[in-house]
Amino acid sequence: MLTKGSALNVGKGWAVASLFRKARENRQMKFYLKTAGAFLIALMVTNPSFASGSDLLSSQASTVSSTFGSGSSLVKWFYIAEIIMGLFIYIKARSPLVFVGIVICIIFTRVAFSIAS
Repeated sequence: MLTKGSALNVGKGWAVASLFRKARENRQMKFYLKTAGAFLIALMVTNPSFASGSDLLSSQASTVSSTFGSGSSLVKWFYIAEIIMGLFIYIKARSPLVFVGIVICIIFTRVAFSIAS
């Protein structure tokens, strides 16, 4: 009954046993990753050097507001890029709803840059 190349000519239990072995290894790897992550979080929370209370980036506040604030050149280039991409999408889609998306995108950009500055 056994012929070369037959589906029945397979080692007994090979596929099932290997699947269970890999699943067990994956569970162990997930456990080790969770344990290592929990250890690192506990180390960061309990280390007193991370709770110093001084803001190291406070001197950069004026730079950030001038770069990302209203009236900066970065905001202007974002608006120009949004309008060009909107026109390109309108040419491809031929739907006037694209222009509503441009307005929504500009409003979102305005709010995001006001929060950043």
